[in-house]
Amino acid sequence: MPSCFFGLYNPKLRIGNEMKEEKTPTLDSYEAILQAYDFFNQALFSGQLPKVIITYHRQRRVMGYASIARWVNSKREFVDELAVNPEYFAQYPLVEICQTLCHEMVHIWQAHFGKPGRRGYHNKEWAKKMKNIGLMPSSTSKPGGSETGENMMDYILVDGPFLKVCQKLIKKKFKIPWVDRYPTYRQEVPILAFSSEEEPIELDKACKPRKKTVTAELVHRSDRELVSFGFDDVIQPNEIGHEVETELEQSPENQPIFTTKPTQKSGRIKYCCKSCQILVWGKRNLRISCLDCNLPLQEVT
Repeated sequence: MPSCFFGLYNPKLRIGNEMKEEKTPTLDSYEAILQAYDFFNQALFSGQLPKVIITYHRQRRVMGYASIARWVNSKREFVDELAVNPEYFAQYPLVEICQTLCHEMVHIWQAHFGKPGRRGYHNKEWAKKMKNIGLMPSSTSKPGGSETGENMMDYILVDGPFLKVCQKLIKKKFKIPWVDRYPTYRQEVPILAFSSEEEPIELDKACKPRKKTVTAELVHRSDRELVSFGFDDVIQPNEIGHEVETELEQSPENQPIFTTKPTQKSGRIKYCCKSCQILVWGKRNLRISCLDCNLPLQEVT
């Protein structure tokens, strides 16, 4: 069992005079995430990270979060919570689910071995650790974005450790055995990583770079590729989302640190402030400005 296994009950069935263990869907599902946590802990963090309690959540627009010292037992032992949203399992590529997992693991690493920013602020120490494991922090999820701040995403470095470790995990036939029948939709766009020269490189489903790099129009590391898991009855919503990130305050010390994903959008146009990256949706040809930056908002195509 994974080292961070937290006591999921595994019932036994009596067949004749023998006892036979039955692996429940609950155990099967959580064990996969725990296995990935242990794998990345050893490969990217030298086994330093503590045991955690893995939970599922369905908060809108949030793919994952870390909440430090969220759990306690009768002995006053504290354990961190790492939560993932199962609504993204069915249609998002495994590498991006692992990417979210490792993003949260860096927050856990910093809470125990570094100095976290106030109220979950993504500071320089966090950014440095992200780059060390092969994930480039970026406020825009693509090259050129800020590496620190309140709202942070990241993209994969093609020559970084994270991608190599993911290739090993996938080679071991790792998979998530249970997925949501009503998942968050993902548009068919390439899985992207970036070179040290910030060139976009498309990855295949085994996380290996394809020979041909993608065009400039695909620079943005999107989280919307449609991934087939062989489930014929998966419901696919018609509306497409766009990735943004926000942090929700819980308490000064132990607030969850959120990694967020797409919100659904309609036929409205998206406007963005090029300075602070604030987003506004509305009808086409609006003349609106960001009062904080004193700049007009521009349409995002």
